[in-house]
Amino acid sequence: MGQLGPALRRSGFTLDVRLRAPPRPEDVEADLVVVLGASLGELGAEAAPLLEEERRLLARRLETGRPNLGLGLGAELLAAAAGARVHPGDKGPVVGVHPVSLTVAGLADPLFAGFEEFFDVLHWHGDTFESVPGAQVLVSSSRYPHQAFRVGASYGVQFHPEVDVGMFERWVRASPGDVNRVGLGAEELLERESSRLARVQQHAMLLVERLALFFARQVGAGGGERYLFTVDSTHRLAGRGVLLSPGIPRRTPIVRVGQAISLERPDGSRVGGTVRGMASFGETGAAIPLLVLLDEPDAEVPPGSEALTSAPLTV
Repeated sequence: MGQLGPALRRSGFTLDVRLRAPPRPEDVEADLVVVLGASLGELGAEAAPLLEEERRLLARRLETGRPNLGLGLGAELLAAAAGARVHPGDKGPVVGVHPVSLTVAGLADPLFAGFEEFFDVLHWHGDTFESVPGAQVLVSSSRYPHQAFRVGASYGVQFHPEVDVGMFERWVRASPGDVNRVGLGAEELLERESSRLARVQQHAMLLVERLALFFARQVGAGGGERYLFTVDSTHRLAGRGVLLSPGIPRRTPIVRVGQAISLERPDGSRVGGTVRGMASFGETGAAIPLLVLLDEPDAEVPPGSEALTSAPLTV
């Protein structure tokens, strides 16, 4: 799920994550179905039955107007479910950070509000698809024109905003066949692309937050307690103050100064606190650490704790 998982949880969804598992009958009625990607080498004949079951599930949900999100291979399956032909790309596989452009429809779509007409994204695909019946093409590229589309209450995104630098490195090392298809070794690809990917993370995180919020509004999610982030590290300040990292997406104000949060520790116990600041310190990372004033001065907040809030979403 990458960065998409936390974004969906922040918007009120409870996740049921499966790997190479066939759809279940109840999935037709699920609030949201998300279909993710796959290594280029995994799309052999043995995968065909599972992919066909996923396509049929998405087709049934499209017929009833239920929302879906497809990323990478998932976008291709969503396109196929809507009636488009999916086929190997005649311009070869695309792996790495490359530019895309917003179409006229994309410029008007709230998902991309504030984005420049041309921006960089992470690609990892070898197949493409023809025009999707009834859909609006939102994002295009010079090699493959169908990079993102909206059909009804569903979005398909061929590129990968859910992937951060660490996840990209894991993909590269786990998929040597994909890397070889673009004529590079793993270390060469990482050296070329990691810094580029780091620079596009703000756009990527903003996009996944907006996708999550869009679907939450579609199905009425978001009530009750919301997930903010999992604490990687803490820095104790004077008094009751503690700086919590990684924090919240820089360009998406999902919590504000003065709001109460709860920190659930790995053992299940909790400590409360109040957001007192957002510690940018001039850094340009995708997330902003939070300065929190704890209710209990000596409380520990170990790594792995989850920051939660009942405050309404302020995106």
